[in-house]
Amino acid sequence: MSLRLLLTISGGLEALVGVLTLISPAILTDVLTGGPADAGTIVLARLFGAGVFALGLACLKARDDVRSPAGLAVSIGITSYNVLAAVVLFWTAADSGLGGLLLWGAGIGHAVLGALFISAIVTLRR
Repeated sequence: MSLRLLLTISGGLEALVGVLTLISPAILTDVLTGGPADAGTIVLARLFGAGVFALGLACLKARDDVRSPAGLAVSIGITSYNVLAAVVLFWTAADSGLGGLLLWGAGIGHAVLGALFISAIVTLRR
């Protein structure tokens, strides 16, 4: 899969999730953890929403220039985010018993995207 396509897909998804989380953070926390969120969790969820929205915008902008140092930097950033998000989600699902299939599904989705990005970056650098 091409790096440009991956940046487009991931950027669109992250921007969408970011906006939805900024608007209604309780839905994200309820879906992922399986329970209601307190005020502190709502603030952290909105901060997360702002961050992933910004990351999504960076991906969408970088998709047109994947061979530049900046485009590669954004690609490495989103790759790192996906790999680390997968680890955190799997760890949370396994260790704390929060959530359910959606939490595992989100972890799997991030792991797949991370692996696809790694493959695309390695292919691009050859």
